[in-house]
Amino acid sequence: MPQTMHRRRRHCLFCTLCGREISTGQEYWYCNGSCICADCLSDFARAELAPYRATRGKEECP
Repeated sequence: MPQTMHRRRRHCLFCTLCGREISTGQEYWYCNGSCICADCLSDFARAELAPYRATRGKEECP
């Protein structure tokens, strides 16, 4: 096979949370080693930001 002809291998990318394939041209987020599709972004953000969650009126005062 000539050097100019290379086979393109299909590299599949999957959402870490739901396991669905992230297709070419589809938006996704890569954060802390996770690939997250648009459908799972809000769940991922909620989990990542959980340590900073507060309830109004129940804040801890130093």
